[in-house]
Amino acid sequence: MFDEYVEHASAPPNRSQANYGLPNIQYEGFEPNPFEEGPMSPNDSSFPAGISQSPIFELGRVQYTLPAPLVHMDSSSYILTMAFSNNTLRQLNLRQPDAVASITLTTKKSPTELTIYRTFMDPTGKHTIITTEQGDNFYLYDGWTKARPLAKFRMVIESVAWNESPVQSSSAINKAASTREILIGARNGTVYESVIDAHDDFFKSQDRYLNPLFTLPDKQPIYGVKFETYSSPDSKSRRAAVLITTATRIYEFQGPLDKKGEDSGKSFEPLFEQYRAPSGTPKFIDIPGNLARSELRFYTPAPTLKDSTVTSRQLGWLTGSGAYRGAVPLPPTSDNLIDSASLLHYPSSSDVPISMVLSEFHFIFLFRDRICAVSSLDERLVWEENLPLKPNETALGLTSDPKSGTYWLFTDAALFELVVKDEDRDVWSVYLKQDSYDLALKYSKTAPHRAQVYSAYGKHQFDQGNYIAAAQSYAQSATSFEHVALAFLDLGEQGRDGLRSYLYARLERCGKGELTQRMLLATWLVEFYLSKINTLDDIIASEGASHDVENLKAEQALLEDELRAFFDTYKANLDKKTVYDMILNHGREDVFLYYATVVGDFEKVLEHHIMDEAWLKAVDLLNRQPNVDLYYRFSPVLMQHIPKEIVDSWLRQPALDPIKLIPALLQQQNQFTPQSPLSSNQAIRYLQHVVFTARSTSPTVHNLLLTLLVTSSAKRDNPTTTPATAEPNSIPGESDLPLLRFLSTAPVDPINARPYYDLDYALRLCKQHNRLQACVHIYAKMAMWEESVDLALEMGDLDLAKVNCERATEDATTAGASGDEGLRKRLWLKVAKFVVQEQNDIKTAMKLLDNTPLVKIEDILPFFPDFVVIDDFKEEICNALEGYSAHIDGLKAEMDEATKSAEAIKNDIKNLQNRFVTLESTEKCSICGLNLLTRQFYVFPCQHCFHADCLIGQVKEYLPAPALRRLIALQNALVQMQLTGLVPGNPAAAPAAPTNRPATPPIRSNSQPQRTLLSSAFNPLDPAGMLINPAVRLASALNPMNMPKNLGAAGDRLRDLIVPDALANAIGAGVSNLPGMGLLWGAGNDKQVKKTDAEAKAEKIRDELDELLAASCPLCEGVVVGLDKPFIAPGEVDDSWAL
Repeated sequence: MFDEYVEHASAPPNRSQANYGLPNIQYEGFEPNPFEEGPMSPNDSSFPAGISQSPIFELGRVQYTLPAPLVHMDSSSYILTMAFSNNTLRQLNLRQPDAVASITLTTKKSPTELTIYRTFMDPTGKHTIITTEQGDNFYLYDGWTKARPLAKFRMVIESVAWNESPVQSSSAINKAASTREILIGARNGTVYESVIDAHDDFFKSQDRYLNPLFTLPDKQPIYGVKFETYSSPDSKSRRAAVLITTATRIYEFQGPLDKKGEDSGKSFEPLFEQYRAPSGTPKFIDIPGNLARSELRFYTPAPTLKDSTVTSRQLGWLTGSGAYRGAVPLPPTSDNLIDSASLLHYPSSSDVPISMVLSEFHFIFLFRDRICAVSSLDERLVWEENLPLKPNETALGLTSDPKSGTYWLFTDAALFELVVKDEDRDVWSVYLKQDSYDLALKYSKTAPHRAQVYSAYGKHQFDQGNYIAAAQSYAQSATSFEHVALAFLDLGEQGRDGLRSYLYARLERCGKGELTQRMLLATWLVEFYLSKINTLDDIIASEGASHDVENLKAEQALLEDELRAFFDTYKANLDKKTVYDMILNHGREDVFLYYATVVGDFEKVLEHHIMDEAWLKAVDLLNRQPNVDLYYRFSPVLMQHIPKEIVDSWLRQPALDPIKLIPALLQQQNQFTPQSPLSSNQAIRYLQHVVFTARSTSPTVHNLLLTLLVTSSAKRDNPTTTPATAEPNSIPGESDLPLLRFLSTAPVDPINARPYYDLDYALRLCKQHNRLQACVHIYAKMAMWEESVDLALEMGDLDLAKVNCERATEDATTAGASGDEGLRKRLWLKVAKFVVQEQNDIKTAMKLLDNTPLVKIEDILPFFPDFVVIDDFKEEICNALEGYSAHIDGLKAEMDEATKSAEAIKNDIKNLQNRFVTLESTEKCSICGLNLLTRQFYVFPCQHCFHADCLIGQVKEYLPAPALRRLIALQNALVQMQLTGLVPGNPAAAPAAPTNRPATPPIRSNSQPQRTLLSSAFNPLDPAGMLINPAVRLASALNPMNMPKNLGAAGDRLRDLIVPDALANAIGAGVSNLPGMGLLWGAGNDKQVKKTDAEAKAEKIRDELDELLAASCPLCEGVVVGLDKPFIAPGEVDDSWAL
């Protein structure tokens, strides 16, 4: 609230409100809302109170020092040309203020004999004519530093009319340095035509010719001249209109131009020739007054992007009585060259201006002591300011540059620039006061201004009875909605169309955030449309018999189209329930359907079509709407009446879920009647598409399709027979073909190779409906080959039974195994038995022998009757006997070959026992690095050698748990036999007996690493420090009472139970060794010695232990086994990798 309050201590200093023509404004109070219509007059600018507007006109002195008293100044195309009393000129380019050109006059006269009077610049700023009081004239072109004399010009020039028409000839480049045809008004009252060239030619002067055209009757000085050229109405010739002014008169001339004048000069001769005749007096207007010198000024509107041609110029003629103004149309539209002419009185009747210029909306007058601006629209004084003149300084005149939009005031001692800003700021209010609403809108720059204009224009149209136009204007104004709505409602039926147009326009202008307003307006408009349509409907019904109502019908159709377009555009701003109620209250069924379709409420439209039994329309709407739930809801009822069309619709909608369509699919099954046996079941067609094209894997879908195929075929075969009373059908008819085709081609699960439908259910269903051939196929799918063949034979279908027998064989082959030959043989025997016993066809039975190698002639002989002629199968019996004989011979050959192979193997084994290896006496153990011959050792073909205990300790680390358990069992059995004396012990194991090999090595010192192959759970020393027999230690360790608690039954616990030293001694017990020799790998004894049973058993145990321990070299095999082992064991410290 406080933000809207503005308080000022006083009015801005040095600002007179009267000077700017502004209304009296308060300097404190609340700022008015610019969008609310208040008590503003058309002249009010709606500017907030207390805030000053910047002036439109502002006069400022130019900071430029003049070299001498200024005589005259002219401006054009950003160029200022100043003439001084010392007969010099300066040209200033506003685009380059630092580049000032100084020009002198080329003359033989002394400065005291020559006085510059005026200068004249063309609109391009390239050509300048300088005239003197003595009648000498000079010409200056752009870029020259000296003005050249015009020898033929011997008069004082008062005005020049430059040629502003565009260059159309091919010599445009040459004419750029030429003025082309110009008109010159002289002090002697004569008008001259001339052409001045800027080309340097020694033999030619710049003034090509000077042709006097016409002398005014009163021979007054010509202070203003202007001409415009245009094409004749037939476009065959060029014409011109010329205006000439003196101090009291303005003359008008019109006529044709010389066709050759554009190239040869003297174009205006034909125009003025008619006025030189005695009867050719020109038209003029005389305005008397006391004025030393008049001026003729023009303002040309700037071309726009839409229209680049100039259609008229604003004219201003300075006279003693006032400023004569008007518009000069281009080209002239009548004999009068000036339209809408009037006299603008000066602000002070006692003083006459000395100069004048025109802007777009103002006349700017220069008086001796002040300058002012008067509006050209309402003759109101807009701005006035006293001239800041110095003593003895005299104001000389005004000049303007239309191209740069600048205005200049010059005195004899200074230059002033008149800055014009936002000149059209208050123009809208003037046009509004004059009821020029289009122009007022054109120049309205703010929303409050436009609102005021629209409000006034709407009231004007309302008073004139133009209610539609008034509604459009009111909608864009700030007039309150209630005021306008009540005004139209007071008119009754006459104002309903206007009110409807007003509501529509207000709705279009409402913002997107104004939801409530938009909904209210839209709802009211719907009510208007419905009421109007019903009113026209009543009129058509009542007057249809007696009057022509085609126009009313056309109007009604137009309103309905407008209402549909309204629904399309503003459906989001309407409440569906409200609109439904309104439409139903007016009884417009077609409008109801269209609106429901537009808002996407297809459910209501479908309900309506189904209630009207418009089935095809319902299906068509289903096809065009995207909601699949509507398919599930309305498909059951549509399936009952138009199954083909609704199924076609389903096929076009791949997003449908077949499971949800089951209620609809079952409808046609219930409606299938025997009266139409040839009609296709559309439910089956859709399900087949889902199964075979869409590749559905749903068991429910497959089971339903199977059900429909079975039941449909049953109804086609015998529609009056129930499944319980139906006779078995052994010959498949056309009705069974779809079912059989489905069973044979139905997709299967790639994982288990079974169909997606339930085989048990399918078998039960086919049996229920006596589809026996289908049952045969299902038995085959279930791999129940015996049942399949039995049922086929029961049906009497021999070919089908044979097919299933072959499929059973193929199924076994595909499975990658030989299959159950007994089952396949039984299947073929069933077929053979059927052929022999049921069909009594012995030849066919003999042909069966060629189909399968599993059935022989002897297999089917028991099926023959007791008395049968053997001639029918004599050949087959002979072939069978010959086959048996050949088979027996083959078996004998195989037995001989096997005997020879066994003998060869025995010899190889005998030779293998005699293999030996030669070792050096310095050979080392591959694990411990000690001398190999110091104790029992093993040698492998790979030349790796190991001590027996080292080998055992190494191998046990890689053996799996089952091998470890077997090793412990064998170790335990062998030690027990040694302890019980069943077998002799190893002499090397007794500590007291002398031996050729040293005893168990003592425990090494800390300086040498101890071998880690011996288990830490077994100490070789007793508490007294005496060496214990390894066999005794092993037996003690294996005793469950002495087993440590931390030993387990697998993995590392099993490895702890193996004692390498004790096991090595146990293996070597009973073997005769030479002193210093070890046990060779694979060594044996050729001498046959009779052994006891215990010794044979011990030998067998040692052989098995050898197979476990020495099956392969631990170093060669351990490389592969230890790939997953770390290089450094957990807890081991290795600094060899340190940097």
